[in-house]
Amino acid sequence: MLSTYSKAAKLRLWLARPDCPDFLRECKEIFNAAFPNRKPNETDIDNMAESAYGPVPTELRPLISGRQVALRARHRFNGVVFARSSTHVGNSLVMFHPDGNLSVSPTPASIKYIVVLPEVNGSRQTLYAVHRQLEITEGSIDPFTPYTPYFPAKVYSTNLSTNLELISPDWVLSHYARWHLDRDRAAVLTLSRVSVHLL
Repeated sequence: MLSTYSKAAKLRLWLARPDCPDFLRECKEIFNAAFPNRKPNETDIDNMAESAYGPVPTELRPLISGRQVALRARHRFNGVVFARSSTHVGNSLVMFHPDGNLSVSPTPASIKYIVVLPEVNGSRQTLYAVHRQLEITEGSIDPFTPYTPYFPAKVYSTNLSTNLELISPDWVLSHYARWHLDRDRAAVLTLSRVSVHLL
């Protein structure tokens, strides 16, 4: 990822040079249109056109009472980019506090939908529809237990829950890394920048 980012930055710098050939300057306009330098931010949802809204997907109907929603590929919240799993698996993996209760240990989940609800009282709400990472079979050995809390990894099932649930972005603690140990077990490591001792 760092290599790709570096190459793109070098290309932008080269295209911005005063001695860049004219025919490449034309390519620069196309390049800038295809890869804008502007980063999305939280206020983008306030500028969303009404045409972005459509019928609620069948899978979300038990969770959403309204008739229309807008579905997004990504959402930036508190400077962090989150994405649905079909857009970017790594950015879809989140540790969240169930029901927003900070006294409950964070739970790993994968974002399937990023939902923007229609405007109410002058503002729009963004929610994530997630599948939780399932716990490992009872009695299974977690090799990371002796290293807690210094290395906050834990073994979970490789499977996700079939149930979807809606969570608020402010319930999310951080992303997490997931590594499949074998067919049935995955190591989950929180990527929180906050010390686990403070949690």
